[in-house]
Amino acid sequence: MKILIADAGATKTDWVKLISGSDASTWMEERHSGVGISPLHHDTDMIEEELRLVRAALGETFDSIRFFGAGIGSPVIAGKMESILSEMFTCNDIKADSDMAAAAKALLGSEPGIACIMGTGSNSCHYDGVTIDRKSVSLGYLLDDEGGGVSFSRRLLSDIFKGLAPRDIIDEFERKYPLSVSDVVDHLYRRPSPNRWIAGFMPFIVEFYGHPYIESMVRSQIKWFFDREFASYSEKELRQEGIGFVGTVADVLRNMIEKEVTDRGWRMRSIVRQPLDSLVAQFKVLKKN
Repeated sequence: MKILIADAGATKTDWVKLISGSDASTWMEERHSGVGISPLHHDTDMIEEELRLVRAALGETFDSIRFFGAGIGSPVIAGKMESILSEMFTCNDIKADSDMAAAAKALLGSEPGIACIMGTGSNSCHYDGVTIDRKSVSLGYLLDDEGGGVSFSRRLLSDIFKGLAPRDIIDEFERKYPLSVSDVVDHLYRRPSPNRWIAGFMPFIVEFYGHPYIESMVRSQIKWFFDREFASYSEKELRQEGIGFVGTVADVLRNMIEKEVTDRGWRMRSIVRQPLDSLVAQFKVLKKN
């Protein structure tokens, strides 16, 4: 049995091919990483071009394909992605679902709770232990995504170019990124995937996290995110069921996130950098049984 599982974010997509042994309990794995894929934001030609690279790396015939991705928020978009996958691979069992579903399954398993993504962007949902029964409204990186890399980096860029950041931080930034205002405007309004470009400054924030300005900026952004993102959930859901977090930003800021959850009297579940490993483990058990 050959299974292909994908976890697609705005910045990158991780793929795993599973091949079962003769006793259905032994599995071989092959992995491949590529660019982010979103059937909502990317056209079919771009997605197919990336899938050709996946096909060359991992093969084209599978018994099952599971694709979890950003931008798959409706049956229509899921159907579009499934159609593209069926054109590019030989497989009779193809299902596309949201990155939010991947996060919920990876973090919470079969228990109810709140799952939250903090990567390039951010979002959250309530999971009843089987399916997502309620999801926070996400308006994208222009109006939303407070807890994502775009939000932190957007604040940093604004402070740098307005001269609000300390001089030593501005000097370090200019040394690493010789950008003019015109360069920034060009990336934001004339080049593709501006959200990825903005989020690309998150490593600078991580590198200088010990600086009082960076730490204060991040802390204020985290509090703002918590105030807004979790306002729609009940105290029972927050205190008893708890919250789990997925994403690179969540992993980097785990100590601050855990403290914020504890200070508010909520239940902390887990923080996972990437949901793929948990999804792979669950899929192995499912297929074994």
